[in-house]
Amino acid sequence: MYKQYLNQTLHLLKENKLLSAISIIGTALAISMIMVIVIVYEVKTANYEPETHRDRMLTVKWAGIVDKKHPDWNSNSMLSSRVVKECFYTLKSAEAVTGILPYQPKLANIPGGTTDLKCDVSFTDAAFWKVFEFSFLKGKPFVQEEFESGIKKAVITESLARHLYGNIDVIGKPIRFSYIDYTISGVVKDVSTLAEAAYAQAWVPYTVIKRPFYEDWSEGLLGSFRCYILARNSSDFDKIRNEVNRNVIALNAGQKSQNLILRGQPDTQFVQMTRRWANEDAKVKETVIKYSIVLVILLLVPAINLSGMTLSRMRKRMAEIGVRKAFGANRKELLGQILYENFVLTILGGIVGLFFSFVSVYFMKEWLLSSSMDGYLAGSSSLSIEMLFKSSVFLYALLFCMLLNMLSAGIPAWKASRTNIVNALNDR
Repeated sequence: MYKQYLNQTLHLLKENKLLSAISIIGTALAISMIMVIVIVYEVKTANYEPETHRDRMLTVKWAGIVDKKHPDWNSNSMLSSRVVKECFYTLKSAEAVTGILPYQPKLANIPGGTTDLKCDVSFTDAAFWKVFEFSFLKGKPFVQEEFESGIKKAVITESLARHLYGNIDVIGKPIRFSYIDYTISGVVKDVSTLAEAAYAQAWVPYTVIKRPFYEDWSEGLLGSFRCYILARNSSDFDKIRNEVNRNVIALNAGQKSQNLILRGQPDTQFVQMTRRWANEDAKVKETVIKYSIVLVILLLVPAINLSGMTLSRMRKRMAEIGVRKAFGANRKELLGQILYENFVLTILGGIVGLFFSFVSVYFMKEWLLSSSMDGYLAGSSSLSIEMLFKSSVFLYALLFCMLLNMLSAGIPAWKASRTNIVNALNDR
């Protein structure tokens, strides 16, 4: 039966090519726009190397202070090294915690070399390599003992190694960042700027900074650190937040005139996306509402248009429907046939739309996936095949196709199936 429906659908496509093309293109555009939103969301929230644990990671990007005597007065920045050590390194409910001085622009070169290359260097700790999972092509990361002793070791990306040495066999060789010598301990695959937390082109221990140029200020509460917490399981998030709150309360108890505030942090991956600045709360509700409205509009507008075209097509087939009803076809069969035919059209449009969405994201990634730091970073927002092609994305596309099919064909199919046999035979 379904084979017969398919043959009839293909015949209808050939019979009115213009109407069929409009239906498919209309569906494709709707699916394409929706899938662009889905793919962008996936790229920013799903687990991708080296941020392979986003689903069980918490982030603290910002910090603020309030005056104890004048609560209306406040200042905001990032975390101090003191806060990272006292409030986060001590967490017992977390699997690992890392503090990062994120991507600082440096000039990289090698002794005797003639080329200075601008690159982004992150200052971090040994736990960084546990919170994030990098693909090491050569060597290994610096360990806790080396971090504590302040040994000048560096992990660099493949492209940086090739630019400076022409190959990646560079373990044990020297490299300079702004005229300070380091020894290369590891080489990793290049990291896209889309991996905002882990991104850099080189990573060194922050203990190499003898007199930090990132001085802690405001009674040692504000600084230039970000903190990333790896939970054993996402079910531990509340436990971790409670422990962080207790640590902050204990820290504030010893403060003279200023208290630390975290404005609801640590945040999940999605929540931290909605918290753009240090002086504002996360806009989760507003973000969800905004995207929900966009998705509903993108579904309803083409569905209404396609519904009109489907109804027009049904009017031309009323005689056929009347004959089928006269020969015993029931309402369920007629409804199923019409929905099936429209579903084939929707699937064709969905496939075209899915292709358009991949092409759109790939060629417009600088705009769609831009961040406030893009103009300052030396790296690129590269997209891997894994980021674009995922089974979940295909399932989303199929779901949208089914929704669009039901919205656009449901009412016309219901009306056609309820038409009186006499009226249908007389094409009324």
